[in-house]
Amino acid sequence: MYGYALLSVNGESFQPNCKHQCTCIDGAVGCIPLCPQELSLPNLGCSSPRLVKVPGQCCEEWVCDENNIFRLTPLFFPPVFGSEPQSRTFENPKCIVQTTSWSQCSKTCGTGISTRVTNDNPDCKLIKETRICEVRPCGQPSYASLKKGKKCTKTRKSPSPVKFTYAGCSSVKKYRPKYCGSCVDGRCCTPQQTRTVKVRFRCDDGETFTKSVMMIQSCRCNYNCPHANEHMQEVSVKTEF
Repeated sequence: MYGYALLSVNGESFQPNCKHQCTCIDGAVGCIPLCPQELSLPNLGCSSPRLVKVPGQCCEEWVCDENNIFRLTPLFFPPVFGSEPQSRTFENPKCIVQTTSWSQCSKTCGTGISTRVTNDNPDCKLIKETRICEVRPCGQPSYASLKKGKKCTKTRKSPSPVKFTYAGCSSVKKYRPKYCGSCVDGRCCTPQQTRTVKVRFRCDDGETFTKSVMMIQSCRCNYNCPHANEHMQEVSVKTEF
């Protein structure tokens, strides 16, 4: 994601700039924003809020153009990758379990890959985990293309149960995944809360295997609209009715 990561060693934290804190773990780099108030609209009512630079500070602050005096209190905004990285003591007293948050999906539409790094295993060894993710189907109409009066929703559920397919194999069960929709004011709509489920796939030759799949629980509108944090290998994953 950042060129600085090329010089980082495993487990090292670094700041590529004053607005981000990054950590390198087993070749994966995860970053959280240090200025979360910049990524969401302020909580108080104001018809023309804007961000302004504050002398001597890195983070910008919201002000209201109506009087240009009152600073607005921003809503709490979670880190870019969801929740903060987690730490806990493992059964092995010499092992402190560390698990990073899931990275953003590698694709803004269609199926991509999300990753995280953890040492939550008996060997206390750092490993990279992956899960299949789909923020929204490609071709989903944006807010700008919707007719006047049509309601925009941040989160929508698949209209009918679907089967996931992976590498030519289909999931044993059907699911009704949620997708992120469009935001009324042009901001991007991204997952806010997700969970990971194990999905069993069955191939035509009878072989079965299990893959982790991201399930969206809720989405949010924000100005933080990055694309993939890493160039990840694309996989052939689709859904079928």
